[in-house]
Formats: sequence, structure tokens, C-alpha cells
Amino acid sequence: MKKLISSLLMAFVCVGAMAEQDTKEYKTFVKNDHHVFYCTHNGILVVVDPTEGGIFEPNITVINESGHDFVFEPKKIKAYAYAIPGINSKSARYRTERFLAKGDTLGFDKDELVVYTPEKYSKKRTKTMWWSDFIGELVVAGVESIGTNDKRTEYWNDVRRDRRIQDAEDARQLEKARISEGYWRANTIFNNSEHEGFIAIKSVHTQYLILDIPVDGENFHFLIDNNKKY
Repeated sequence: MKKLISSLLMAFVCVGAMAEQDTKEYKTFVKNDHHVFYCTHNGILVVVDPTEGGIFEPNITVINESGHDFVFEPKKIKAYAYAIPGINSKSARYRTERFLAKGDTLGFDKDELVVYTPEKYSKKRTKTMWWSDFIGELVVAGVESIGTNDKRTEYWNDVRRDRRIQDAEDARQLEKARISEGYWRANTIFNNSEHEGFIAIKSVHTQYLILDIPVDGENFHFLIDNNKKY
């Protein structure tokens, strides 16, 4: 605790100034009682919507009214989390909420987070789901083993197990399809058109996420607040 307090004091010898200067105007609107973050600049509107997937799987919309076409490359998106200098514990390093809520960012470290490719995210999600299903089956098998072991009960246990296994496989395939169809990939965004998709970021214990989204040569710098509710 002493180390945490000491690091916080060191991090905030000077407060009240933003670490990055950005002349763009960032705003929010309300969707389903939560805030959605957006910015309009030179005819380009970028919207970051964390209301469904959360801050680590935000939906991003790009609307192009710039008068020309451009290619949007989501692989260039960078994600960061503010972190307390000198603290290595994952549970304590990102405990920055009380300061960021006041707009104080000077003195923090800024840890870059992994932004998954669609292929890696699909593998991660299906692997996580498989292990969850496997552990669930172990629990069910343990419960069944202490119950009645007559032929009829064993038959219906087998039937229910087959259904669960099939349902789990169906769920994994649906998740693969969701990622394949909805994950952001490089696209030409023509003038007077829009495109949307989601990205996935390796999560940490924070309520604030920084997203740098390069669009048509401009960097849109969002501070996404997971605490913001209408």
C-alpha cells in the first residue's frame, strides 16, 4: 500500500494538463443509457460505441463526407491504458479512476495493449469457449457419477450430454461467424458512405481505454470511459 501511495504521489507532482494535445472536439451521445463517443473532423465522423461489447470490444463507425475516397486500415489502430509508474501488479497498476475522472493524466505511464487480428481473436474466443464447456462437462460428469446408475438414467445422461456437446459446438461456430462477418478489416470508404465493425483488445483491469484511430491521415484520439452512464 505504501508503494502504491508513493507512486501515485510521484505520478501527480504536476496535474491538470493533458498529456496529448488535440484540437479536435470530442463529444458523446446517449444510447441505451450509456455514452457513445464521437468526433467530426474535415468531413469525417468517427464513432466509438462500447455499449454492446464493452470497451475491449468496441464497435467503430466511420462516415465519410470528406469529398474523396480513402482506405481505412484498422490494423493501424492503437490501444492504451493509463498506468501508475512503478507498480507492476496487474490488479493495482491500472487503478487510475479517481484521477482520470478529474481529467488528470500527466505523470501516468501509458501501456500499449494488444489489438487482436480477426484470426487471432477468433482462435482466442473459440479456445476460451471450448475450455469453459470442457470444465462444465467435468462438473456435470461428477454430479452424474454420484447419482443413480441404472441403464435408463445412463441412457438419458448420454442423450443430454450429446445435446450439450452439439449446442456448445453450434455456439462456437456462431461466434466464429460473428467475428468473421463483423470484425473490422481494411476497406475503401467511398465519399458519402459509411462502414462499421468491431475490434477486440486484450483486457486489463481499467475503466478507461485510450484509442488512437488513424483515418485519412488524421489521428482520432479517444479516451473511452467505461464508467460513463446517462
